Amino acid sequence: MNKTSMIRFLNSLNKLENHKKELRSKSKLSIYLNDVLIGLLLSDGYLERSSPTSGVRLTISFGVKHLAYLMYLFNLFEPYTNTEPTSISVYNKQTKTNNEVCRFKTVSLPQLLYYYNLFYKVNYEGKFIKVIPLNIEELVSPVVLAHLLMGDGNLKQPDKIIRIYTNSFTHEEVSRLALAITRKLNILTKVVHDRNNQYMITISKSELSLVQELIKPHMHPSMYYKIDLDSKGLESFNYKDIAELLYFSPDCVNYFVIHGK
Repeated sequence: MNKTSMIRFLNSLNKLENHKKELRSKSKLSIYLNDVLIGLLLSDGYLERSSPTSGVRLTISFGVKHLAYLMYLFNLFEPYTNTEPTSISVYNKQTKTNNEVCRFKTVSLPQLLYYYNLFYKVNYEGKFIKVIPLNIEELVSPVVLAHLLMGDGNLKQPDKIIRIYTNSFTHEEVSRLALAITRKLNILTKVVHDRNNQYMITISKSELSLVQELIKPHMHPSMYYKIDLDSKGLESFNYKDIAELLYFSPDCVNYFVIHGK
């Protein structure tokens, strides 16, 4: 992000509500939001950068049946947004039907440059594609796994096998992520061939109780079914009870100023 873009970003803070101004003026995300974002980027979240000198924008979208989870995420990222979530119709080529999708976007932020450089690399066609970072083991946490599962996981019945659909990544990347989950969280994982040179991660029934213990505190109740739990307490769930939102992660903006990214 160049000096001009940074000045423009800082000037824009003056027009914001106090709570947005306070958080956007910080050069880093909270520790909790850092982990939420990593989990989202391993699943359905994606980042956009309009030019090599601009900031980065996060886009999150889910089908309407997962609106409660999307609104929970919007509440977490609301200080970094200027607009409410919107509903759009997306044509599904496989089913030949129009599906209603809800989504929200953040504004372009210097704080997200760190994550863009972690998760996006240029492929052989010269296009930026999402990858699993080489240091993913350092990044994995119960919060990360919770949002990875809420985004791309399901529970296969009656076997009670958790499946994480990592189909967009290479076999090497999926293996790296599976090993990181095993080493960091002590959860046994397996990489399974899905179809058309695509791979997913599975977690067996024997590990289910450990998964529940580790990630239930970080899951939205509407997603409990993905780890074989009832969705009780849905109405009483309050994202503002997350104390970790008050603590902040490494200084992402200064990292890129120093390294000239």
